Amino acid sequence: MLFEQNNHHILDKKHKEWEFLHHFTHLGYDLLDLSILEEFKWDRLSPDDLKTMTNRYTWQSNDSLLSLRSDWTDSIVRYRKKYKLQTSKVAYSGPVYPYNQEKMQFGVEIFSESISKQQDSMKELLDYIQTSLNQKLSVAVISHYSLLKKLLTKDDLEDPDIKHLLRERNLDGLIHQLGTEHPVVQLMSQPVPDQLHFAKAKFPDLKESVNEIIEWSAILEKKNIPTVYSDLFSLPAQSYYKGIFLQFYTDQLVEPIVTGGQYSSPTKAFGMAINLTDLTY
Repeated sequence: MLFEQNNHHILDKKHKEWEFLHHFTHLGYDLLDLSILEEFKWDRLSPDDLKTMTNRYTWQSNDSLLSLRSDWTDSIVRYRKKYKLQTSKVAYSGPVYPYNQEKMQFGVEIFSESISKQQDSMKELLDYIQTSLNQKLSVAVISHYSLLKKLLTKDDLEDPDIKHLLRERNLDGLIHQLGTEHPVVQLMSQPVPDQLHFAKAKFPDLKESVNEIIEWSAILEKKNIPTVYSDLFSLPAQSYYKGIFLQFYTDQLVEPIVTGGQYSSPTKAFGMAINLTDLTY
């Protein structure tokens, strides 16, 4: 009986994967299936590569560094550059191996500068989560990765102490490092619900980015997500993330069920991934 239950569980998981890929091919996405094994050359490792190697399973083979795939977007960015991928929309499914764990991801990427097309892709993925996976999204967090670049110097952005304080939202520490008159300190000193409008009114250079956050937030509210709020102090995990970044949560999970955003590859692009667990998969 134990094997019978296990058989049904495995078949159900495989069916969900097939269903996802089938669903998005009907929406005009091309499918991409990449090896979970990535090969890097020591003399070609970028700053992003070096930073993420601490979160990968890696081993050396002659003059190459081998790693299990830790992120689908990163792999697709590499593949697109290497083979000049000729498609505007990609769907994928498969495991990733961030440090000390394995995750199954379903995701989409769209290579277009059209914001409306990027937003349509987001809505298509959210619709799939809410209908086919029957998951109720309770919270959406929206960030914009150009904000801090306009408020901090390059040296400040690369300062590990300041980056740590930003991740911790440590206002006292940032006051000590930057001073009370620094724009980041002024902005973080405001109540969270007021920060977005304070940024728009106080810092004209942020107006465009703030308006983008407001536009995307309005779309999310129409998708019946109960709580949508902005986080103005997020730092990108990879340098190629350039604009809007999104995280979605359910009531059942502490970690976000969906993450993604705008990036450069080498032109503008947008991607989102569903992080599947036993509760959702």
